[in-house]
Amino acid sequence: MAEKSPKMTAASRLVGIQRMLSTQEAQEGEKLVLALNNLTGRTMVLNRPKALNSLTLPMVQTIKRYLEDWEKSDLCDVVMLRSNSRKAFCAGGDVVQVSRDWRDGNKAQAMEFFRTEYKVNHHIATYKKPIVAMLDGFTMGGGVGLSVHAPFRVASENAVFAMPETKIGFFPDVGATFFLPRLDGELGVYLGLTGQKLKGRDLLYAGIATHYVPSERHALLEQRLQGLGTSDYTAINLAIEEFVAQPENSQSEDFVGVVNDVPIDFSLASVRDVIDICFKFNTIEAIMQALTEVANQPGPASEWAQKTYDQMNQMSPSSLKLTLEQLRRGAQLDIQKAFELELVLAERRLESHDMHEGIDALLVRKTNDAAWDPENINAVDIRELYSQYFEGDHETTPLYLGSTPFTEYPHKFGLPTEQEILDVVSGESPQAGGFGMTYELVMEFFMREYESKMGVEQKVNWVLSRRTELGDAGGTLRVIKS
Repeated sequence: MAEKSPKMTAASRLVGIQRMLSTQEAQEGEKLVLALNNLTGRTMVLNRPKALNSLTLPMVQTIKRYLEDWEKSDLCDVVMLRSNSRKAFCAGGDVVQVSRDWRDGNKAQAMEFFRTEYKVNHHIATYKKPIVAMLDGFTMGGGVGLSVHAPFRVASENAVFAMPETKIGFFPDVGATFFLPRLDGELGVYLGLTGQKLKGRDLLYAGIATHYVPSERHALLEQRLQGLGTSDYTAINLAIEEFVAQPENSQSEDFVGVVNDVPIDFSLASVRDVIDICFKFNTIEAIMQALTEVANQPGPASEWAQKTYDQMNQMSPSSLKLTLEQLRRGAQLDIQKAFELELVLAERRLESHDMHEGIDALLVRKTNDAAWDPENINAVDIRELYSQYFEGDHETTPLYLGSTPFTEYPHKFGLPTEQEILDVVSGESPQAGGFGMTYELVMEFFMREYESKMGVEQKVNWVLSRRTELGDAGGTLRVIKS
């Protein structure tokens, strides 16, 4: 019998080591992402509470495998995503490990995290079965990517949304290129640049969540969906609606007030129009100047503008300029091209000083004293930034997402957008007929179209009170030109 050559033996050992490591990663992932099967429902439970369920590569690989298996299974009708803790759904990706891998020379491992994560995010957006994400606790960064692309996003009073990437020298990723520009007005740009947190019902009115269900009802909702026995989206939507909470009738800490006797409990309501005024510009310098002008004027928005200006001054200047250009371009991209752009930006950002410095300052040293380079927005050469991030050929391995791309999400179970409401008033909505809509007719239309969905009355009334005025005849409304 011939002896094995040393070369063959070394190769066999290498294959064996790779298999062992792969098995260990799979086992780790299955401990941190639990799979529950009950009737025709399948639930993924994020199970890394001490780290606020921040995602590791084994975790996203496990999520990817579960999604693929359940999509093919005839025994699965609906997929649910939730956490094992009310403190956090998922506070983001484990960027400390990604940064460490990159700086240790394991660049392929660092990029594999983003590549796999973006594939998971895209798969959720294009999944062939209903996905229900239960947002209970911190939902930031990578946690947003696991939820915001799903057709059903159920927020609780504990939900805290944020995309704080500019504070660590990165950019809002996980599909933010696609979803942030599609929020009302300039709201997405504001959230992407500042990392501002939204809480509880804020997520519903901002368009992040589709439903608001108190945390104490989530377990019952999960049981209801598990036993529903259908993958019909309308039936699932109606089942979730059985558990939603009535809008607040009493003032909370962030309660804005009552317009036309209808309460609106949205922390950004009083500055919503000012957000559009300040964040409509295409340069960070112009946005900062607009904030300065509002801050120097007497009025309720002055304090907000100064706070926002100060927030942005803490962020990486190059991240701010990169993010603004990313989101402006994202408004024109389909879902696939949005993720492809993010993969290029992620690799380029890993090559930068600011990403690693920001991660160290905020998450490792925890001193929040990052030394940005360049140190201010005026020192960031926009032409150089365009050349580095958006122009020329990039060697990044493509994602090969392989599904039909879209420019708008195919399922809409949330509240109507501000533009949809104004289109009805102006007669540009084919479903609502022509001009000459009174307040009552507009409200009737939306309550009928949305089957009296909780929150519709509040949002429509709020938008009409801000953006319309009485016309010349018969109490009809007209849109106020901005």
